[in-house]
Amino acid sequence: MLSTEDMIRLIETEGEINQMDKVFEQLAGHGHASGDFIKLDNVYDVIQHNAHPAYSGSEEADQKFIEILYDRKRTPDERAEILLSGRA
Repeated sequence: MLSTEDMIRLIETEGEINQMDKVFEQLAGHGHASGDFIKLDNVYDVIQHNAHPAYSGSEEADQKFIEILYDRKRTPDERAEILLSGRA
């Protein structure tokens, strides 16, 4: 299991990847997932794999995971705590 500090770092990194993807789409017409940088998705996968089991196993749980991960109203620290604890 990841430490809270490591989860925070991964959430921050995922946020930057998401921003970078928007730039890729503007410049190239497609995001990183359709090019040579597909492995950047590994960051998302590691976050999801280490999140509390409440955020996997069903479409509803996956949707909640995404909502929390990309909730810019919360700090990375808050999102990490929620994703690790299972308490939204």
